[in-house]
Amino acid sequence: MKKKIKRNPKETRARIREQATLLFAAQGYEGTSLSDIVAATGTNKRMVYHYFGDKKGLYRAIFVHEWTELKNWFDEAFKKRLDLAGEQPLDTRELLSEAIAVYIDFMIAHQYFMRLMMWEGLEGGEISRSIWTDIRGPLFVQMEFLIKQAQHENLLDDTLDPAHFIISLLGASSFYFAYSSSIGDMIGADPLSAAALSKRKQQMTHLLENIYLKK
Repeated sequence: MKKKIKRNPKETRARIREQATLLFAAQGYEGTSLSDIVAATGTNKRMVYHYFGDKKGLYRAIFVHEWTELKNWFDEAFKKRLDLAGEQPLDTRELLSEAIAVYIDFMIAHQYFMRLMMWEGLEGGEISRSIWTDIRGPLFVQMEFLIKQAQHENLLDDTLDPAHFIISLLGASSFYFAYSSSIGDMIGADPLSAAALSKRKQQMTHLLENIYLKK
């Protein structure tokens, strides 16, 4: 009698999402077919439809997963800061530096994320906009609050627009990963080496420190 294979829906769903993430990061939404995904995951189209509805549903699930992961990284880092502070008030400067460090650490651990974002932007940004209210927006509000608090404490110039300041920080942090294949000559090292990544994080923190108003 043939032994029945035990299926694990959670693992299958995760495998499809993970392999599709790499394909979409490499080829974009339009450049990736369901056949590509099926071949990479060793499943079939019926399974993709079952777990995600269709290709767009799978694509959206990937963005929901990645942005949720990023939010979890921020929440965990700030929780640790809160636990360490105990009864003491949290230091706004430290929290802003922590936010930059967390974002860069996330990008180091998820280097395909920036490619996904670049493709999504080129293809219209529909998915990113669709998850603003539930995921991206709350992250933005967290950062906006920190910047407004820094302005309230006279750490930052109050003529800085928080939204544009966030965009500037994201741009400075993300550009490094978006163009890592072509900036080695600029820094004289492999941009993705451990030493270069550590220096990049330090330089971003230093940049922020030099934007603060001098007292």
